[in-house]
Amino acid sequence: MSATRWAVILTLVLAAAAGGWWYRNRAMPAAPVVPPAPPPVLADPPPAAAADFPVPEPAPEAPPLPELADSDPAFSAALLALPGGALLERWLIPEMLIRRIVVTIDNLPGDRVALKLRPLKGVGGDFDADGGDGDWRIGAANPARYDAAVALLQAIDEQALVALYFRWYPRFEQAYRDLGYPDRRFNNRVVAVLDHLIGTPEVAEPIALVKPRVHWEYADPALESASAGRRLLWRIGAAHRTAVKAKLIAIRSRIVAGGV
Repeated sequence: MSATRWAVILTLVLAAAAGGWWYRNRAMPAAPVVPPAPPPVLADPPPAAAADFPVPEPAPEAPPLPELADSDPAFSAALLALPGGALLERWLIPEMLIRRIVVTIDNLPGDRVALKLRPLKGVGGDFDADGGDGDWRIGAANPARYDAAVALLQAIDEQALVALYFRWYPRFEQAYRDLGYPDRRFNNRVVAVLDHLIGTPEVAEPIALVKPRVHWEYADPALESASAGRRLLWRIGAAHRTAVKAKLIAIRSRIVAGGV
């Protein structure tokens, strides 16, 4: 599924993957399905007291940043210049890029991601479901749709990404405040979202599906009612989920350490 510098790339990767979840139709009649027993624990524990994660001050010699409205060319170029960042070129939606990243990060713990504001193009391809006669599962071939997105995530150099995020942090903070959070620190939100995604429970695979209307849904109501970010991490498959979580943990460590 998508923070400092990985908040940026994770968001990009998760947003790309999210574009493929509103499943492509597969011709089949809707059929009632008895949902399996819910996994043991899917709810988050009670939230701890809000933590504060300061952002390093910019270097005195750092040149001034462009205004947010004029930031797309410079910020896009900086992303593509990261070690491993060249792979981003085929995915990037460069208009209002910082705003798109901020909106997507903020959306991930919620019910849905605003696909029209995602910072990356979707993964493409058709969603794959196996089964029939009211017994449907996420198809064994479906995780392969996310191979390129996860490879992109793994290719990006973490230290450089976090440094880029901190360099451009004033513009991320501005975009976050423009969403209606004038008294909140965006970096705190990034860490909270990372913690939410890292805490995504593991579930038995293959995951059961239903199609009550137009789109596929998880058969287990506990899964279907989970956040957009967690629903994404379940659908990319266990191997990709393990890789993404490991990257998120590493990114989070760099963010809370101030990029060190």
